[in-house]
Amino acid sequence: MKRIFFFLLFIAGAMDSGAQIRKIDSIRLAKPVVNSNIKGKVIEPASQQTTTAPVTNIQMAPAKQTATGMIYTPASTSTQTAGQPAQPATTTNPTTTPAALPDIIITNVSFSPNTGNTYFVNYTLKNTGTAAVKKGLLSVQSYINGNASGGGATTTISTEANQLLNPGESISSKNTFSTAGIVVGNVYTFELCVNGMKTNIGMPSETWVGQQFSELNYSNNSMQSPFNIPPPPPAPADVAITVTSVTKSPADTSFVRIYYTLKNIGETPIPQTASLLIQSRVEDTDNDPSTFLETACCGQAIGGGALDAGEIPFAPGSVKELFWDARVAGGVNFSTLPKNVLYRFNIVITGNGFTDGNGDNNKSGYNYLLQ
Repeated sequence: MKRIFFFLLFIAGAMDSGAQIRKIDSIRLAKPVVNSNIKGKVIEPASQQTTTAPVTNIQMAPAKQTATGMIYTPASTSTQTAGQPAQPATTTNPTTTPAALPDIIITNVSFSPNTGNTYFVNYTLKNTGTAAVKKGLLSVQSYINGNASGGGATTTISTEANQLLNPGESISSKNTFSTAGIVVGNVYTFELCVNGMKTNIGMPSETWVGQQFSELNYSNNSMQSPFNIPPPPPAPADVAITVTSVTKSPADTSFVRIYYTLKNIGETPIPQTASLLIQSRVEDTDNDPSTFLETACCGQAIGGGALDAGEIPFAPGSVKELFWDARVAGGVNFSTLPKNVLYRFNIVITGNGFTDGNGDNNKSGYNYLLQ
């Protein structure tokens, strides 16, 4: 019994000694436990074991810069509801179809005289746009060296307000503008503008006012053209006659001699092939029935004929000093004029083969007391 008792005490003491040893180890560091079934592998205590997931293909997402630091923003991903087919990607087209608008251009500008101080500007407008425009809205304005010189509608608004100028069509018209202050022979810049354009030639910028309708392009609404009033053409030949005196003819007392000058006061020569005819007439200067000449209009004829080539003032400014003997007594075709009567002796010149610039100066007269 004593042996059994001591044996039990020995076992109890051994167990108590092991507990003290384990207690001391827990104060320090716990010793690893070696699994005898797996050689060489160390198993950490459960309180110090960590689980680390395996890492494969690590990628760094770009950081997003902010005012306070770097923020990671995951890439957006599309989600798909289970059981639904995949949706096709949608594409947005940024190109938009431009609105249909007219586009008026000026294709022709020309000039023609109208009156002494006005001209016509003849022009053609064309619609190169994609929409029609009412003809009644097509108004133009003209400028000469930047100064407005007139404006007007290209069509009669009252009758054509609803008529359209379709894309590709043209319309021609004309407008009157004043030439007051224009120096003959000087070259000016004429500008025609359409659809309310206001311009100032020579300035870098232009102002648009009063557009009647919208257009695709406003920069083509004007056309410039040189304009000048040419010097007038040379004045045509103009034969002017002046009777200077009347006397008795030194060759025959049945005649009177009428002296006159003949001058070409025009700026154009009389053609060498032209001819001049002279006719002399006599008129009463009182109402005395005893000396009354029974004539139809401008006096009684007292002679006439053709001038010689040497008597014609062909060149401009040429002057001829001439005379003509007119019958005043007897003869087959002439009656004798009563003496001591004041008559008016006239010379009339007519021309053939050219246009005389002024027929009013082709007649001249002179009062002479016939004795």
